Amino acid sequence: MLRQFFMWALICATAPVVCSQNHGGMTPADCDTTEYPVSQLLLNEVVVTASPVVNKSDRRIIRLDEETRRISTDAVDLLRRLNLPRITINPLTNAISVSGGGEVIICIDGVESTAAQIAAVRPQDIVRVEYHDNPGVRYAGAEAVIDYITVRHRDGGNLSFDTFGAFERGRWATLDHLSGQYNRGRSVWSVSAGYMGQHKDQWVRDYDEVWHYPAAAISRHESGLPVSVGQSGLESCVNYNYQHPSGNVFNMRLGFDLNDVPNQEEGDRQALLYTSDTEIPELVSEHTEEHSQSPNIGLYYLHRLSENRNLVFDVQGTYMHTRMLHEYSEKNHTEINRVAGDKYSMKFLGMYETRNGGCAWNIGASGNASVIDNTYYQDAPEEIRSKRSETTLFGEYSNRVGNWSFLGNVRTAYRHMEQQNTNIDKIFVLPSASISYRPSDKWFMRYAASLDYIMPSAAEVTNIVQTIQMGMVRRGNPVLQPFRVINQSFDASFDTDIVNINARLEYRNEHNPIMESVIFEDGRFVRTYLNQRSFQRLMAVGSVSFHLWKNHLTIAAEPTLTRYFSHGIDYHHYHNIFRLGLSLDFKYGSWLAYANIMSGPANNMYGEEIIEEKDMNQIMAGYKHGSWSLHVGVFNAFMKNYWMETRNLSALTPYTSKAHSARSSSYLAVRFNIAIDFGRGSRNVEIMEKEADNDNGILTGTK
Repeated sequence: MLRQFFMWALICATAPVVCSQNHGGMTPADCDTTEYPVSQLLLNEVVVTASPVVNKSDRRIIRLDEETRRISTDAVDLLRRLNLPRITINPLTNAISVSGGGEVIICIDGVESTAAQIAAVRPQDIVRVEYHDNPGVRYAGAEAVIDYITVRHRDGGNLSFDTFGAFERGRWATLDHLSGQYNRGRSVWSVSAGYMGQHKDQWVRDYDEVWHYPAAAISRHESGLPVSVGQSGLESCVNYNYQHPSGNVFNMRLGFDLNDVPNQEEGDRQALLYTSDTEIPELVSEHTEEHSQSPNIGLYYLHRLSENRNLVFDVQGTYMHTRMLHEYSEKNHTEINRVAGDKYSMKFLGMYETRNGGCAWNIGASGNASVIDNTYYQDAPEEIRSKRSETTLFGEYSNRVGNWSFLGNVRTAYRHMEQQNTNIDKIFVLPSASISYRPSDKWFMRYAASLDYIMPSAAEVTNIVQTIQMGMVRRGNPVLQPFRVINQSFDASFDTDIVNINARLEYRNEHNPIMESVIFEDGRFVRTYLNQRSFQRLMAVGSVSFHLWKNHLTIAAEPTLTRYFSHGIDYHHYHNIFRLGLSLDFKYGSWLAYANIMSGPANNMYGEEIIEEKDMNQIMAGYKHGSWSLHVGVFNAFMKNYWMETRNLSALTPYTSKAHSARSSSYLAVRFNIAIDFGRGSRNVEIMEKEADNDNGILTGTK
């Protein structure tokens, strides 16, 4: 107590105030960056720093000034303003992606949360953002983790509503969120719901391919005709949280999600087919739809053993029911495939965590299990049951010595898969480590490496045969084996109040990866999966942002160059993809404006398939006053049409598919946000929880 008194006196006299997460009754402006290994409840120290960004071995911590919180409309809008390296946000869906692909986990105070929950977080309640760009053992498998550290309120509550709409003749998109929260003593009840819908008419796909038969080659050209595509989704959640005076925390979440895709963007088309063996075009049509519903529950409990030691228990269960339909018609012949599936899954975590000064370690066990029952309705119904499970023992250790930091962990995982006549039982030892050097508050460097093994998916190992079109089918491969993945990365950054510069070099090596191949068998082409020789990806990412004119203006750029090396059993391909993101953010008083150019996350190569899409852009201007804001602008301004191109380099059936809008892709965009508070005091707390399992394990026959 005496130590804290003298520390507070020193801080108040010489520097901006910062505080640990454990001190109750502080407002966001009073709090600053602190270092902790896993849980904020372990903190009992005060850290003073002048930099707005603090880099750690596994993450970077971004302090938020009052102005940034004031002008942001919600947590996603605040994230956009931070210009985090490698992170891209799609304004039509709020989808958050990372360069190079991979899972992005979004958390609120350590809890893996839904999009509806994130959109409901008020920027005024966010103390800081922690960007885990080198996630530790707790988030094993994730490419990035974004954690919003927020204020917990003692009483009162809030209601919020946010709506975003983009409109153009024959096309529209909407993103709506409604939420409420009520605080009573140590209990917090909250409810949130988010709806996303899209519709496009005049959607066209042109298709060129060549089928190389043993004795001849037939070229096929499809001249696309306009169709309508669309999708909608609903996320809803009811959450209860309780914190005991001892520091113990209990959290329960009940969720229900709906996904409705009546006309799939990648699987719906009409076209006139011209082939080299006939002069008369044929009408080709394809239709794909998918519907799913998924209730889920999460239970979390944290027990404080002492000030620096915790026990964490987390269990989550998910049920998902899915229906899928695929129809393909050519030359008066129609192929229809229907699939209905049920998936039951459960995840668990038990962990002990402790800290002593700059040294921290944790040990624990985690696991997951799922049962998938899919029925494929073709000539005759065929039921496929798949059982998968994983049990992991893990340990992690981190330490800081001077300007050097080290983090290392190891997982011992037993993985089991059982499906039809396929059984895979493997034990893997999976280490990862990173070492970082911070010569000053402004400079930071880190090297990280990890090893993992990827099991084949339920869809890849099924022996089901699904017709794609006349003469071509898709089939799984029951003899697939897990493959090894080695990741290495080097990061360097320079951060000041005026400029932020980041550079990352990343290398990924997959040995015997599972990738698609095309073979000719029994007079037809079969798209199947094989363990190929290797896949390598070398990616260089840079980002720079300037905060100008007393921070009224921010300009940022993020170039990315990726080199792919794909080595199959009978092919060897190389390819480069360059992407450039640009953004401009202006604020003055209550007036706001921003513009950005976003490279879509679909730009990538894997196996023999290359996907590239046209950059998107957005220009918005608005006014924010107190609890409400209004923005008006244009999405995809001056864009004649948006397109996405897929190329396959197969020796037997190479093709190029280009989906695009038949007319201007520009949208008029309007966004309105309002939040109402009533009677609030505050303190801070963190909880942690796993997210739901949403993989249905269905083999699809789409082209």
